[in-house]
Amino acid sequence: SRAGLFPPLRDMTVRMIQRGEHPILPPFEDVTLGPGDVIIVAATRQTLTEALKSGSRIFEGMLEERFAEGVEAGNGPAKPGGELILAEAVVAPGSRMIGQTIEQISFRHHTGCIVLGIQRRSRMIRTLLNDIRLEAGDVLLILGKGNQVQDLRNNRDVLLLEWSATELPDPKLAHRALAIFGIMVATVLGGILPIEVAAVAAAGAIIATGVLNVRQAARAVDRRIFLMVGAMLGVAAALEATGGANAIANASVALFSGYSVAVVLSAFFFTVAVTTNVLTNNATAVLFTPIAISTATQLGVDPFIFVYAVIFAANCSFATPMGYQTNLLVMGPGHYEFRDFVRAGSPLVILLWLAYSFFAPWYYGL
Repeated sequence: SRAGLFPPLRDMTVRMIQRGEHPILPPFEDVTLGPGDVIIVAATRQTLTEALKSGSRIFEGMLEERFAEGVEAGNGPAKPGGELILAEAVVAPGSRMIGQTIEQISFRHHTGCIVLGIQRRSRMIRTLLNDIRLEAGDVLLILGKGNQVQDLRNNRDVLLLEWSATELPDPKLAHRALAIFGIMVATVLGGILPIEVAAVAAAGAIIATGVLNVRQAARAVDRRIFLMVGAMLGVAAALEATGGANAIANASVALFSGYSVAVVLSAFFFTVAVTTNVLTNNATAVLFTPIAISTATQLGVDPFIFVYAVIFAANCSFATPMGYQTNLLVMGPGHYEFRDFVRAGSPLVILLWLAYSFFAPWYYGL
């Protein structure tokens, strides 16, 4: 290197060089690259594309090794010839890849594509690629043949940022789904079936009529939400059983003693809105519902007034990345930082809080 720069890696920032078991960190004064060195670089997609098109020798070893592995496994071409495409994909919130490394999920074996880099929350990672455990919202820089990259459109574990156009669903299937949903609602409103029985029956009918297959239906279920909501139900039940909900309600009422119900409702809405950006909307709704009922009972008003406040406030989850799944999903591709969500989301939360604080008392006659 010259003054810590590597001429073959033009417009790229070298973050680390792994030489055997010994990492070399910057500054790279008088460091000479040798065969077998693993280089971790930070670069734009355009820079990498130009390096690949120019036939830069720095990539030859990696590409030959990765694509050779594909031949042994029965995937991929024998050499990195042909039309290779660079694409970006985001790890989906419900992906099976979360918590695992690229090597553990055998990404190349299953897709025929190789992962060149990972970006997490707009920050480059200074770690060996195969040692990084994936998180929801990670952006993967993927290299593969055109048809292999296009096939990622049907992969539910990642969301392709390009080649993501999909065919329109069959209208007949849409009509079937709508009919099944209508029948489910009618049976529940008519008191024919309990809602849980009707929902399970509708799900079975969706599969039986071919709208979805079993695998598609199973993939649509985020098991973590069930675990989280189940755990929060336990917490909510404990609050009720131990009198914790009443204690919190009494403290809230005492804190705002002398104020009108409208003021208490406004403060309660604001508290839930702040909490939902730290937890998730599902967990917040389950946690605050018993507190809402107890608070309304203490004030002598209809409990539904405070329960509705929970429903609206729990969905004000756009002031932090962890508030809602889609927030995290767009964080990497959009190159957003935590403060961007706070800056854009906080005014929206305050606006909705003020709107509810003025509208709800008028609507409920408080």
